[in-house]
Amino acid sequence: MADPVGDHAGPIPPEPVDQIAAADWTDQDLLTRDGAGVLLDDEIAAERKRVEASRSAGDADAVAVGERRLNRLIEIRRSLTAERNNR
Repeated sequence: MADPVGDHAGPIPPEPVDQIAAADWTDQDLLTRDGAGVLLDDEIAAERKRVEASRSAGDADAVAVGERRLNRLIEIRRSLTAERNNR
C-alpha cells in the first residue's frame, strides 16, 4: 500500500521560521481582549436580565448577589477598555 502523504523517508523536518524583532503578541493580545470584551458585554446584558427577573420575583437575596456580580463584570469591562485606550 502506498504512503497516503507521499513517498518520503521518515518525518518531514520543520520549515525554518523567520523571526522578526517585534513580537506579534500585541496584535494577538488585542484580539483576545476584544473577544473577551464581546463576551463580557453579552454576560453583562444577561446578568442585568437575571437581576431584573429576581427583582420582579421579589428575591432580594438574588438581587443583591446579581448586582454584586454585575458590578464586578462592569468593572472588568471598563478595565479592558481603559487598557486598550492606553496602548
